[in-house]
Amino acid sequence: MSLENIVIAVSLLLGIVLLVLIIYLISRVNDLEARAFSNQGTANPAEKKTENEPQKVFGGLSGRQLWDEWVSIANGGDDQYGIKGDRDRFLALLELHVRSLIKTGMEHGAEGANEQPSNPLKIKMLRGEFESYLPSSQASRLYELGQEFGASEDAQQQAALGAALTETVDAVSMGIDAGSSFVESAMRDVLINPPESESKQELVPSDNPDSV
Repeated sequence: MSLENIVIAVSLLLGIVLLVLIIYLISRVNDLEARAFSNQGTANPAEKKTENEPQKVFGGLSGRQLWDEWVSIANGGDDQYGIKGDRDRFLALLELHVRSLIKTGMEHGAEGANEQPSNPLKIKMLRGEFESYLPSSQASRLYELGQEFGASEDAQQQAALGAALTETVDAVSMGIDAGSSFVESAMRDVLINPPESESKQELVPSDNPDSV
């Protein structure tokens, strides 16, 4: 075999080796790109969902869980669900709940009905419908006092019932550190007519003849 043939054979062999190597490298690059896109496609939907998904109102809590969480925060507990930013909305929800119990009780008292609303109670707000919870004893007392208030026509009794209602609402407020403004807003539907003072009685002429 001549030197020329040997050179040609070696050149062909090297060319084949280089071609195989290039094909292998291209295949590896394509494989890595496919894996990268696959991983990116798997991660992106979750990331996009997190970015685009609106923050849940009250951290997704409702009913008794929401109440218990606010009581915990009011007593110095950690804000585990990030709901402190919803404080005003929660107080508005609770105010509507309290007012609904009192108003329903007053209406039932006037009609002679007795059907306490459910607890938790579904309340409609601008952001949707939410479940509001109150401790059973307080919810029952608000309804029952409202019933008595609605059934009564005596001003003195209504004044006493109004004071009891205020006291109960204040206890609710203290449980979540809502403040006095909450009590005033929650009691806005209760109109209390103060009893006439005994000092306003009509004056009668004296029967003493010496005074004539």
